Amino acid sequence: MKTKRRILAGAVPEAPPGTYSNAIAVGRTIYVAGQHAGEPDGTIVGEHDVHAQATRALEKIQALLAAAGATMDDVVKLGVFLTDVTTRAQVGEARRAFFSGDFPCSTLVGISALAQPGLLVEIDAIAVRGASGTKAKT
Repeated sequence: MKTKRRILAGAVPEAPPGTYSNAIAVGRTIYVAGQHAGEPDGTIVGEHDVHAQATRALEKIQALLAAAGATMDDVVKLGVFLTDVTTRAQVGEARRAFFSGDFPCSTLVGISALAQPGLLVEIDAIAVRGASGTKAKT
């Protein structure tokens, strides 16, 4: 039986106890909760800039995957939540800095708001450790 384990990464502030986990691994599969550009002090990286916010969200996903022994090449599915779907090209540009070759499957959803005013994009991910045939750099 596979057991789930919470993944912690120093670069990604953990949620308050009893709310949610940023990442959970079950066997080789890693589930990453929606990440955004909000910081613990309430600031937003890249305020008014969806490309910068998407980059920050992807950096957090990358850090969580590294803590689980995976890489961005192991990502098989992304969920992208945008407050303005007309900015999807900028999110796509940010994604190209993290992915190449066969990109992960992806779902894009337009929403009216995110958890904090000023957030423009949130991204979640599913990865399978070792799917890419490469190992995380430690």
